[in-house]
Amino acid sequence: MNLRKLQINVLMFGLENSGKSWLFNQWSKHKLIQTSPTKGFNVGTIQNEDVSVSIRDFGGQPHLRKFWCHYLQSASVVFFVIDSTQRDYQQIQDAKSELQSLLDNKMIVWVPFLVLFNKSDLQNSFTNEEILDEFGLALDQQQIVAKYTHQAKIMRSSALQTDQFQDILSWLKQVTQEEPY
Repeated sequence: MNLRKLQINVLMFGLENSGKSWLFNQWSKHKLIQTSPTKGFNVGTIQNEDVSVSIRDFGGQPHLRKFWCHYLQSASVVFFVIDSTQRDYQQIQDAKSELQSLLDNKMIVWVPFLVLFNKSDLQNSFTNEEILDEFGLALDQQQIVAKYTHQAKIMRSSALQTDQFQDILSWLKQVTQEEPY
């Protein structure tokens, strides 16, 4: 019987207005709260009987992104949130660039990644085919290959899907289980 809780440190990144704070509030406070742009980061902990998940939701404005790398050494898992309703070419390119930059960062070579295509409940969100075309990611993909191979999950998300975090929590436990000695 394991009496020690599994500790998971999640760093959540993404461009501004991708819905990171909405997801964060839904998961950590179980309610939707009107948000304003994150200045720095928000921190919250979600606990159940066998796991404690600490989530840091980082601001995604251009002037804040350069600071993301200062926090990477504490990551057990990285979430990258993409606004799946964003059709602006430059925003898509910026999201791809920031995601690739994180994937290629040597500090988190083997850290698992969860890529969330958020706002999927909205009618104008990317289709699975558009996600594949624009980002080169398939929703059933289990690994993302950059300079290093990351264990990964790519999924749709919505702050309105209240039961979604249970699926994410199951995946977190699976990818962060301690290796037996």
